[in-house]
Parts: sequence; structure tokens; C-alpha cells
Amino acid sequence: MSSLKARKKITHKEIKKDKLVTGYFEARNWLDSDENKKKVYIGIAAVVVIVAGIFLYVSNRNAKNEEAEVKLSAVISLYEQGKYPEAMNGDPAAGIMGLNAIVNEYGSTNSGETAKLYLGNCFFNLKDYDNALKQFDSYSGSNDIVKSSCISGIGAIYEAKGDLKKAGEYYEKAANVNKGVVINQENLFYAIRAYTNAGDKESARRIFASLKEQYPKSKYINESKRFESEFKN
Repeated sequence: MSSLKARKKITHKEIKKDKLVTGYFEARNWLDSDENKKKVYIGIAAVVVIVAGIFLYVSNRNAKNEEAEVKLSAVISLYEQGKYPEAMNGDPAAGIMGLNAIVNEYGSTNSGETAKLYLGNCFFNLKDYDNALKQFDSYSGSNDIVKSSCISGIGAIYEAKGDLKKAGEYYEKAANVNKGVVINQENLFYAIRAYTNAGDKESARRIFASLKEQYPKSKYINESKRFESEFKN
């Protein structure tokens, strides 16, 4: 009686190799079909078009942002001089585009988004609070300092309108956008002032305690103490 030969043990590596070889030849056979080749070429062409489209979109977006940055830098001089109508409408004779036009044409870029803050401030200083609110509220950029400033601007609008409780809430919100924003201390002080004047002693005390804890050397602690007698008890 002849003995049976022991089966050779097939390793995982050999199984994997065998699958790769099989898959390779299956793929080769699939590609031999003209119809399948056509599908592959169409797929590759589609990927190339998508990649090229993304590249052009990013390049154009960067170029638009650079344009907006140059135009915004030019009009800032009018804004800083307090020439708010001129800053809003520009100075064609000097080749300066106004903030209105910059927001309309470049509003989707980072610099265009920043222009919304300046335009909102122009409206605010001209006491056009509704349009100021529209600009501040429309900011959707990624700069936390500008974002915080826009939220603070909304607080200032409500304070000017006499809605002090809501003003305090927005000032507080502005101070919580990012703990590293330099104007946080100022916004906390504004919140204390607004809550105090609104008669919301609890919120004023809470924010004052937060100001002292987060910024123990802040000049706004002493500034806030003039309201302390009104919210202390």
C-alpha cells in the first residue's frame, strides 16, 4: 500500500502573490477590450479636467484676494482720516476703489471679507445702524480678530439702540471667539458696562470675575471698577 504524500502547506504570502498574479492577468484581459479601454481613457480625462479646474479655481481665488488686498490698502487712508462717505464710495480721480465696490466685487476673498468690517464701521459712524449690522453680520472669513471685531460691532449697534442686555451678550460672545485675540479684554469691559447699565448685576459680576481671572494685569480691571458699586451686591 503506497503512502499518501503530505500536502504542501500554502503560506499567506503565496496566497497573496497568487491573487496579485491572477488579478494582473484579469486586468490585462479586461483592458484588451476596446470598449473597456475607452472607459478608462474617459475616466482619466475626467480626473485631469477636475484637477485642472481645482488648480485654476485656487489660482484665480489667490489672484482676486491679492487684488482686493491692494485696493483695500489704498482706501484705508480715507477711512483713517474719518472720511467715511469717501471711503465707502472711493475716489475715482485718485484711482481708489470704495469699500462698497470692494465688498461687492471681492466679498468672497479674505481681503474682501475684511472690507466688510471697515464698511460696517463706516455705516456705524454715520449712524446707519441697519446697514452696519448687515455688514458685520455677513462676515464669514477665517480671521478671528476680524470676526471678533464684527461681533463686537453688532454689540455696539445694540448698545447705541438702547438694547443693553443684547449688547452685553454680543460683547461677551466677541470675547470668546478665540482666547488669543488681543481685543478680548476690551470686549469684556464693554460687556460689563452694558450688563451694568441694563441692570443685569449677575452677568456683570460674572464677566468682571472672568476679566480678573483671565487678564489679571489688564487696565480694564480698574476701568470696570467704576461700575462695581452698581453690580457688587
